[in-house]
Amino acid sequence: MNSHFSKPLTRIILFFLTLLPISGFSQVKPGDKEIIAGAEKVIKKYHSGADKANNVVKVVYFHGSDRQPLANWNERLDRTLTAVNNFYIEEFKRFGIKTDGVNFERSGKKYVITVIAGDQYSKAYDVNSGALIQSEIARKAAGKIDFANDHVLVLTGLTYQRDDGVYVFHSPYMGTGSSERGVCYASDNELLDPKLLTDTVTRMRFTERANMFKECGVAEFNSWYIGGIAHEMGHMFGLYHDFGNPAELTASTISLMGEYGSRHFGGYLWGDKTSRISAAGILQLLSHPVFTKSRREINTHTSLTLSDINLQNQDNGIQFKANISGSQSPYALTVLVHSVNANEYFNESSIYPIAATGPLNILLKKWPAGVYRATLMFMFPNGTLQVFNKLFDVSGSGAELLNVPGVSTVDIKEYYTRLSKSEKTPQIKLKLKILEDIIKAAPPVDATAFKGDSLYLSDAKWEVANVGWEKPARNYFTTEAEQTFFLENQGQLFEKGIFAHSPSTYTFRLNKKWNRFSAVVGLRDFAHQQGSAKFTVIGDGKVLYESPALRVGEHANVNIDIKNVKVIELKANGTEGHNFNSWASWFNPLLGR
Repeated sequence: MNSHFSKPLTRIILFFLTLLPISGFSQVKPGDKEIIAGAEKVIKKYHSGADKANNVVKVVYFHGSDRQPLANWNERLDRTLTAVNNFYIEEFKRFGIKTDGVNFERSGKKYVITVIAGDQYSKAYDVNSGALIQSEIARKAAGKIDFANDHVLVLTGLTYQRDDGVYVFHSPYMGTGSSERGVCYASDNELLDPKLLTDTVTRMRFTERANMFKECGVAEFNSWYIGGIAHEMGHMFGLYHDFGNPAELTASTISLMGEYGSRHFGGYLWGDKTSRISAAGILQLLSHPVFTKSRREINTHTSLTLSDINLQNQDNGIQFKANISGSQSPYALTVLVHSVNANEYFNESSIYPIAATGPLNILLKKWPAGVYRATLMFMFPNGTLQVFNKLFDVSGSGAELLNVPGVSTVDIKEYYTRLSKSEKTPQIKLKLKILEDIIKAAPPVDATAFKGDSLYLSDAKWEVANVGWEKPARNYFTTEAEQTFFLENQGQLFEKGIFAHSPSTYTFRLNKKWNRFSAVVGLRDFAHQQGSAKFTVIGDGKVLYESPALRVGEHANVNIDIKNVKVIELKANGTEGHNFNSWASWFNPLLGR
């Protein structure tokens, strides 16, 4: 491998620079540091006197059964974890907060890394294998790794190099979690090393799900993939996608949790912009048990009510008034806002202190005319959140709340009419088609008499339909709220599917007329991390398929033989003794000849 390093001393200096990110490339929005300092006092007072706990981030290195971990993985990973840890330390420091970092599990001064060999060949795993990998780790590392209670970083040594020199990344790359538990997946590679963040000479090529072909310097590659670890760990801690606030970023900085933010880790080292954690992200991480090192009431959720909401479009912004009530006061509020025509990566964040429950009066920015989604995140000292999602419309005549999730149900015809006035992006067009098909729905099809080659069960007549919450539904989730109306998993919008909040059962008579059944199974997006579901397909009383336990952000693929099956049953059940947020769905449930 070629390198532009010419002197050992230069190499050492540049390496230490990668571990000590420079803070002069971004600014702190006026007032944010004071809000964060005030929140820190509240959090410290809350945990005063509580026993200290070693709330660690556990690390797993996972590889296929046909190979060993990638070359020099241990030394490289040691440097990578140190670089990520120091990045978090520096980001807290920018806001005047001292922390030891993310507290990776250690034995003495060495990181504890659990190495797991999977049951499959490396190439048998793909981007949708998160649930499979997690189940194999849970079985093989029983007693060491507990996904129900731990925060776990999984590095997969599954990448390989084709004959043409292109590296192929085909393993899971995501994160999900909360203050209570979390898991994230990232990929290892023989060139993944913070020491190479300055190597702009050596070139490499790779392919992944989001980029079918990318050629770049090794420095840029390391920004992408070390930044990917830092970003997915943010999700593991419970951070949302957040583009930050324009007032806290400069031309040379970008929010880690926003669109492409993960691609600029340590970018200043090779002349690029640099990733930063937003004030909103730091404010939330302040109370996370990994950073407080306290387990006081770690699993206690405070019920908060938001009522009497009123919006006023004023010259200096949108005045948001409401009343908050509950047994405990949150220490702060983050508001994330993005246009419904953009994705959540473009959430713009603002933070507000909360002194007590009661009247809430905050000023949002002056948004141009359009429809927006606002996520209000009330934060409690034990690290838990109470989240409310609201839609509001801004026009020349003012600002208006469109729908209150969980309070008013979706009027499908009115929703179609309103959405038809939006810009016709591909996403909006598909939503309009789904709504139109629901409004003009034909009678369910008899699967025993249908003559075509394929049939979605969401369009077929069912014999039994029971769900654990709300009502059985075809091709949408529920009418509880626009935020969760459509069937979505890992950001993908599905036109066909069955709502199946557990415990649920759907039964269809087939009379041996069909040969195959396929589907994608998982929880709908925005479910709480505490929710889970296991999906089972039963043919004439015999189990034909059973999924692993799936959480939000995961899914599994079903493709089974149903030849000679008279009656097929689709079942979903929670896996932890409850059905809280077990937002199970059968996506694209398809019969084939």
